[in-house]
Amino acid sequence: MEDKIVVYKTYENPMEANVVMARLKDGGFNCFLTGENAALVYPVFDISISGVQLHVFENEVEEINKFLAEEPLIGED
Repeated sequence: MEDKIVVYKTYENPMEANVVMARLKDGGFNCFLTGENAALVYPVFDISISGVQLHVFENEVEEINKFLAEEPLIGED
């Protein structure tokens, strides 16, 4: 069975997206970002329109939710 990749969350802030991705990778999850370089390549690109997307395997979403809930980032509720 092939694992389906889904967008876990879209961020307006590339730094926040990278911090969450690093936490997930440290926790043993496979993930990647898309859209983070668009603002660098296209100076007129408005990142708030499409954002930076964090992609994960669909079958890990529930486990990721639990993992991130254990120690939320500063400023997260």
